[in-house]
Amino acid sequence: MVRYVPRLAVEYCAELIIFHQLHLHIEKERKSKYGDYSPHNGQGNRISINHNLSKFDFLITFIHELSHHTAFVKFGSRHDPHGEEWKTEFQRNMVPFYEHETLFPSDLKVAISKHMRNPKYSHSADIKLLQVLKKYDESKVNTIILADLPNGTLFKMKGFDEVLKKIEKLRTYNLCETFKGKKYRVHAMVEVILVENQTNQ
Repeated sequence: MVRYVPRLAVEYCAELIIFHQLHLHIEKERKSKYGDYSPHNGQGNRISINHNLSKFDFLITFIHELSHHTAFVKFGSRHDPHGEEWKTEFQRNMVPFYEHETLFPSDLKVAISKHMRNPKYSHSADIKLLQVLKKYDESKVNTIILADLPNGTLFKMKGFDEVLKKIEKLRTYNLCETFKGKKYRVHAMVEVILVENQTNQ
């Protein structure tokens, strides 16, 4: 665990895995999710988390998926996977980590506090939290994200051949447009490459 979560969280995470008889699987990157949970009555319970998350990102994802397990134990399979039962469990399971005096940097603690008032189906939907998390992700220190660009900026992104222009900031996404006028909603935290020639704005 020490490779994946902050050092101060390792012992408690290990205790939770043992207590809840969880099978933790480290997976290759999945674009559609950071982690998932699968209940298996009598055979342990499976949590999987992407290997390439930063330590704080991994920890938050672990608590998110742990909360699916504790909600399942309490309420069975009939509750809404990201409804009030899960939100309550997520808030409760976060408390020991959040109350640790030195686990989270102060700015991240503030962002987590705001996020936990009404947790979303994924913290990838909370742009303000993701922007703070990025500061503590060594793999993304020198990357440029769409949210940081002013409207009118031209950029490209991995896996998409055309040049895009940022048009408008939405909540979780940004409205962008190709030179041909085709519009796309692009996640605000996507990594982008600036197009040097900005004369076509």
